[in-house]
Amino acid sequence: MRRAFILAAILISGAPGAWGQDLSRTNDMHLNPKFDPVGRTPVEAAPAPEPPRPRPVYLKTKKPLNEIAQYDAKASAACRSRDFGQFEQLRGKVLADGKTYGAAAAGSDLLADHPNVGAKPPAIYLFEHQGMSGCRVWKLRPAELRAAGY
Repeated sequence: MRRAFILAAILISGAPGAWGQDLSRTNDMHLNPKFDPVGRTPVEAAPAPEPPRPRPVYLKTKKPLNEIAQYDAKASAACRSRDFGQFEQLRGKVLADGKTYGAAAAGSDLLADHPNVGAKPPAIYLFEHQGMSGCRVWKLRPAELRAAGY
C-alpha cells in the first residue's frame, strides 16, 4: 500500500509526460479559440416554405343544396362508418345558398373511396357533417356538373 502511495505521489509531483506537455511547447494556433482543425462547417439555408396548395371550389351558386344535388344513401352510410369521405376536410368546396360544403371529385386524390360505393368520374360528392355519425353525402346533379365545366 505504501509503495502505491509513493508511486502516485511521484506521478502527481510532475514527472515529465505524466499530465501532458508544457504549454510553452504548444503551437500558438492550437490556443486560438477560432482554430477549427476540420475547417468551417457550411451552413445550409433553411428550406423555402412550401406555397399553400390551391383549394378547388367546384361550384358557386345561390341555389339550395337539394336543387343542385341528390342525396346518396349508400355513400352516406359509408361516410358514417368512415369508409368514404374527403382526405382533408374542406380541401375542396362547393358554395351553395351561402353555406360551404366539403367536396371531392371522383377519381381525385381528395376522395377516400370505398369499393362498395364505387365513385366513378365525372362525379362530385358533397359532404355534410363529415366525421360525425350524422354524415350525409350528396352527389352533384349532371346539369350542375356541366355548368361547373365537368
